[in-house]
Amino acid sequence: MGPFKNIVIAYDGSQSSLKAVKMGIDMKKNTQANITILHVLEETPVNVPIESTRPDAVPAGGMGGIDGLNIYTNNVKGQVPSQKHVATRNHDGTEQSLNEIHALLSQERVEAPVEVLQGDPAKTICNFADTQESDLIIIGSRGLGGLKKLILGSVSDKVTNTANCPVLIAK
Repeated sequence: MGPFKNIVIAYDGSQSSLKAVKMGIDMKKNTQANITILHVLEETPVNVPIESTRPDAVPAGGMGGIDGLNIYTNNVKGQVPSQKHVATRNHDGTEQSLNEIHALLSQERVEAPVEVLQGDPAKTICNFADTQESDLIIIGSRGLGGLKKLILGSVSDKVTNTANCPVLIAK
């Protein structure tokens, strides 16, 4: 296998993903590989309240003030609609992280596209790498997921097990 020519670098704002970006920049400088930095905004399901005009409708569970139970229904007969949207709790953090990446690229005098997509991080990274015909993915060993990732598995593990190209994990 020769030098890598088309590298996708997964970036989520964590320190290990920053290391992944720096590794990718070094590889680009040493081998003239093309690099693309990919940031994935995770979609999260959100319950949409159903408003009722009937006076006998009560909040599901009888407790309107509890998160997740603020959906008004009559005897819980109706299906509760769900809507996906991009997680916004870290929106400012995302913008700041992307600004850091642009500053790092400028400081290193490296040109590289920075793509922002939304979806399941592991699937989105692997699909993007496939569509870009990438021959390497660089990803950090630990992201920003916390307890959720501990229970559900890390993105780097999922990418390593499902990618169609080699995966380099930055520690």
